[in-house]
Amino acid sequence: MLKIKSLPLRALQSVKRPHRLALATLGPRAFAFWHTFGLTVWIALVEGSGWALILPGLLLLLWPGVAYAHAALAIDSKRAEFRNLLFDSLLYGIWSSVLDYYVWATLTIGLACFMNNMVVGGLRRLGLSVALFTGGSLGWGALTGFEFRPYLGVGVDIYQGAGAVIYFFALAYVMHGQNRMIGHSIAETQYKNRVIHALLDLGAVANRASNINTLLDDSLKHLHADFPEYGFAVFLQLHQRREVTRYAAVAGLHLGPEEERRLGSLLARQHEPYASTIKLSEKPEGEQLYATSMTGRLSRYEGWLIVRAPRLDAALESMLALFVDQLAAATENKLLHLELKKTAERDGLTGLYNRGFFEAALQLSIEGKAQPPGLDFAVLMMDVDGLKEVNDRYGHVAGDQLITTVAERLSGQCREEDILARYGGDEFVILFPSGDLSAPNRMAERIRTRLEGQRCVITPALGKNVVVEVRLSMGSASSTETSAQEVLSLADKRMYHDKTRRHQQGARG
Repeated sequence: MLKIKSLPLRALQSVKRPHRLALATLGPRAFAFWHTFGLTVWIALVEGSGWALILPGLLLLLWPGVAYAHAALAIDSKRAEFRNLLFDSLLYGIWSSVLDYYVWATLTIGLACFMNNMVVGGLRRLGLSVALFTGGSLGWGALTGFEFRPYLGVGVDIYQGAGAVIYFFALAYVMHGQNRMIGHSIAETQYKNRVIHALLDLGAVANRASNINTLLDDSLKHLHADFPEYGFAVFLQLHQRREVTRYAAVAGLHLGPEEERRLGSLLARQHEPYASTIKLSEKPEGEQLYATSMTGRLSRYEGWLIVRAPRLDAALESMLALFVDQLAAATENKLLHLELKKTAERDGLTGLYNRGFFEAALQLSIEGKAQPPGLDFAVLMMDVDGLKEVNDRYGHVAGDQLITTVAERLSGQCREEDILARYGGDEFVILFPSGDLSAPNRMAERIRTRLEGQRCVITPALGKNVVVEVRLSMGSASSTETSAQEVLSLADKRMYHDKTRRHQQGARG
């Protein structure tokens, strides 16, 4: 069986990409040492020393490769390259002595070494470079004997001067490239910081939002505030009916109602699930509209995040993916929260507010009455007559049908600001948060006129459909006639008084 052994840590480190400084200095260093080798060969031919000078000069050709390998294989590639730059100074100091202190070479090579070290390490490394260059130059001269040949000829001067100019321009170009990389890194970091800030904003907005519309509107406003150069829109469409846009929000995009409708229709036709961002508009130039799908991130809707931007690059596409994930998660959590809240506030059978929610709303009205300016409120209590007889005769399934029918018809009579709740088994109650006794009285009259005596078809668990009449006993009260704490109790007493009266009338009839 073939066994594969994992590489040791040292081996893994040896194949990593070296520090950018080692990559940046590779070209200029190779040119400088090859140029110096050429100068060495030229001087050897001029003075007739031949291979005695050329063979040692081969070290100049090997050093750039050795220096790069040293940096690439080192654990700390950057520190290794700093050592290489100092060794450049020592090696060139020695070579200036080998070339008998030829002035042009000594001056230009020394300046190049000093500048390289000062750029990466400041005055301290400049001092080390000067010390190593001087030490190498004087030390080698002391070992081999000092010979001074400051001038060799016009041709050699031109060669060395041209090489120095090329080297310094190459070095300037490398520094320019490094500055551009640093500038790009700073801009990229700032962009990422903006993205992180925007994501944090979206999280805070999601916590504050009371509903989906507020969540989407506020989220896009924060996105546009963090990225004013872009415009944003979001569309949520029903899974089964993509042509129906359930929620939409826009920020930084000037879209009229017709344009919103057209854009929603365009998105509805995008049936294929897209994992990446797609272009929606086909303008020849200028800003475009791009859409990122929320497919797979939402349980009830198909979602799209739209952005207006001059172009789509990797940074923008990555940002949109993050925003889509955040928006989808916030929307899904808010939908779940609202569903749980609805479950906690609503009656399971009728879908009306339950007793707990009604009592909390009533308490707020009581507190509002106690505080200036003392807002009045009113209550209408109702009881479904004959529910017990329906349950006893036809079963509780039929009784539930009667309750749900009454609940539906009562809902149709209430205004948006009225709070209609199922208070108990056959009892309903309406809270009028700002109103006197006339409000429940008008409502009672409307119910008497429009609902009282209406027929209701119910289907028992076993048997044929049965028709029963809707009859309600009612009692109303207001904080204008009694204390706020006694309003509900008074309405309840009046409701039972009405029920007793109706039963007595029925018995006499």
